[in-house]
Amino acid sequence: MNKIVSIFVLLAGVLIGSTGITPVMAQEFVETYEEQPLETKTFDAASWEKLSKELDYSGKPPKPQKRETRDMPAPTPDRDFEGLPDLSPFFQVLLAIITLSLLAWLIFTFIQNNELKITPPEAESVADDQIDLSQVNRLEEELDRRDVDPFLAKAEQEANYHLAVRLHYLALLKQLHQQKLIQWKKDRTNRFYLNQMRGQESYQGFRDLTLTFEQVWYGNHHPAQSEYQQIRAAFEEYRSKI
Repeated sequence: MNKIVSIFVLLAGVLIGSTGITPVMAQEFVETYEEQPLETKTFDAASWEKLSKELDYSGKPPKPQKRETRDMPAPTPDRDFEGLPDLSPFFQVLLAIITLSLLAWLIFTFIQNNELKITPPEAESVADDQIDLSQVNRLEEELDRRDVDPFLAKAEQEANYHLAVRLHYLALLKQLHQQKLIQWKKDRTNRFYLNQMRGQESYQGFRDLTLTFEQVWYGNHHPAQSEYQQIRAAFEEYRSKI
């Protein structure tokens, strides 16, 4: 303690020398300092213990505080699809094909069951009034299911030989279709049937009858009874040979 005081006095002397303070003044200052009573302060152990608990001496960085998260309700499964297995793309395509096939079969069956039923040939008759073109056009559209003979008989009864020649040609087309010599369709032309008959032995006779029909029908020719009888005989002879 005396060494500390001596050092303090020495330093004070240097300071006094530099500041113009005399040694006497310095000695008085030291004596005054030594005579001053020391004030003691009490130490609050409880406060220190509380602070020491909050201090971390490990040197590790503090852990980030977790944010408070609200409890979110768990997603509820869609009950409409609950229990259905996940299908691979292959089975999805297969299921679509089966569904479309079943739908097409149902539509086809419905059309077949609700199709307009045609009166059998032996029971089909033509109205007493004259045959109009709408009836003939409908007959031509349904040629594979209708009988031409009642209409032909009615046209001959009315002496409508112009229409009778057309009906003879329709009857010929139906017979060729039934014998699988041509494939009849309502929207096909006579040239198409000629190409289908090409190569057949009966091609030339069919070509001649086609030309006769076109000259009468499209040429708007109305043959007399005698000329019609010759045309009729040519059609009947050809149909008896095929």
